[in-house]
Amino acid sequence: MKPKAEAGTYAAMAVGLAVLVACAGAVAPSSQPPTQTAIPASMAGAAPAGSRPAGFLTAQTRPDAVSTIPAAPKEGDTRNTLDWEIFRKTRALEGSDRWKLAQADDSYRPEYLLSAFSCAAGVTLTPDNAPTLASILARTTVDAGLAAEAAKQLYRRTRPFMHNEGNICIARSAGLDASFDYPSGHASLGWMAGLVVAQLVPDHASSILARGRAYGESRIVCGLHNMSAVEAARTNAAGVFAALQGSPEFTAAMATARQELDAVRASGVAPDAATCAREAELVKPLALD
Repeated sequence: MKPKAEAGTYAAMAVGLAVLVACAGAVAPSSQPPTQTAIPASMAGAAPAGSRPAGFLTAQTRPDAVSTIPAAPKEGDTRNTLDWEIFRKTRALEGSDRWKLAQADDSYRPEYLLSAFSCAAGVTLTPDNAPTLASILARTTVDAGLAAEAAKQLYRRTRPFMHNEGNICIARSAGLDASFDYPSGHASLGWMAGLVVAQLVPDHASSILARGRAYGESRIVCGLHNMSAVEAARTNAAGVFAALQGSPEFTAAMATARQELDAVRASGVAPDAATCAREAELVKPLALD
């Protein structure tokens, strides 16, 4: 596996995702100009100025994770002790099928995100047949990342592998070591994506949300984030998703995405049943006893 060159914060990852969506041919979900969103300093240089994406929310409508999530655990706290215990226990998963899924879930490319929810949604999703959904995922990723930014900078909590022995599922790098744990950006992304897709395909909501949870838990399996960081990320993403319901641009994009998904579902293009059965076993909640 190639080393992952991580930026200092999740917001840079959000930019990379949206640029990848643009390169994949995803279209803007609305004829209106995108809302211009302030880009944090950590995003500078992550993408050319002309290609930096915008979220749906503004500084006034975007929740701040500092207000919505608990304070990060500190060394010596009971929560921190539990986090590190979970890190050590989950090192036993190295080499397992769940470990391999966690390695795959390290990707946030748009085609991977769509494929990751295909089994759960009961339909094969691609940037070609669901371009508006791809665009929505990119833009809501920006919203979730910006909402988490202040908390990451406030708590500056280091990752669990910096304090405990044990392998992680990707190669270590200076950028990874210097980036922060709390709240988890990947888990925010996974839960946000699950909420978006579940709203579009409500008859598969349970399996879709289970996949979104598992995408976040893959960060625990990988050893890249603490359990508390993943839990906080879900709170962060849920708050942003609630705020998105008040955005006319978001609701219009979702209406277009629903039409696209209805057409894809009507076409009968379904993922491989055996593959989906194996995935259903892998995405069950982690057994941490």
